[in-house]
Amino acid sequence: AIDEEKIYFGSDNGYFWALNQKNGEIAWKYKVGLRAQGKSIFSSPVIHNGIIYFGSYDGNVYALNTQTGDHKWVFREAEWVGSSPAISSKLNLLFIGLEFGLFKKRGGIAALDLKTGEKKWEYREISEYVHCSPAYCSEKNIVAIGTNDFHVYLFNAKNGKLKWKFKTEGEIKASLDFDIENNLVIFGSFDKHLYALDIDSGELKGKFATYDIINSTPLVYKDNAYVASFDKNLYSINLKTGELNWRFSANGRFLASPVIIEDKIYIGATDGKLYEINIQTGKMTDFFQATERITNKIAYNAKTKRFFLPTYANEIYCLEKI
Repeated sequence: AIDEEKIYFGSDNGYFWALNQKNGEIAWKYKVGLRAQGKSIFSSPVIHNGIIYFGSYDGNVYALNTQTGDHKWVFREAEWVGSSPAISSKLNLLFIGLEFGLFKKRGGIAALDLKTGEKKWEYREISEYVHCSPAYCSEKNIVAIGTNDFHVYLFNAKNGKLKWKFKTEGEIKASLDFDIENNLVIFGSFDKHLYALDIDSGELKGKFATYDIINSTPLVYKDNAYVASFDKNLYSINLKTGELNWRFSANGRFLASPVIIEDKIYIGATDGKLYEINIQTGKMTDFFQATERITNKIAYNAKTKRFFLPTYANEIYCLEKI
């Protein structure tokens, strides 16, 4: 995550980092608790009003001051947190998936007060772990999350009441996106399909088959969904017809999620390339070759026109278009 001055990220050495965007120097770092099985901070952070929020595999959810790295609050009720938070400024809530060591009660989702970390509601009736990150829709006042029990759950964001759940044939580990115009929630599953469900009822409106698992968050933009698959393809799908617009094939697998910047799609793959793709044609227009696999989506500062690219080799690149 980025603000005007810094870039923020977690790592498996147990530190959460803040770097200065201008030169990459460390502004501050924060040590989290003991790691579980070599994992530490898988959670991607989010920023709101000078506070940065993230989860950790020490079982805690953290809120830190972006200027100093001092913690504002820590929520400690889970065994592990691999999920990334979603925020509702309207409701003053943070939503995040939780994991527990209980038999057949391994997953949950909680809504925490942004200012205090106080738990406002919680849903704990999920049999398997929750690696997925929740998606919040302010227009409908709802929050949805996928789980390792093959289901998507959709809740009233204010009170946590379950509105519906939908079962696929595989785990849902990546987050979801909403298409308000067509009243759809869009997500991919480990059963190799992209799903489109009616937001209000959870009814299946369509699904699209890929050749391998989907561990990437789809991106909805102007009646189209852009979804990346482990099959090394990025797909553009028309959400009104369900038909394929185009398919872009890379030389590596896609775990990263696509980003649209100035009508170009940017996405990294495990071949170490950051691809720039024409949104209309699906043709590559430029690329950057990194030294290692790219498994996370990029961040972009529109003011400075700089791209920030993390890789699997513990590197962060700062890039500019020439």
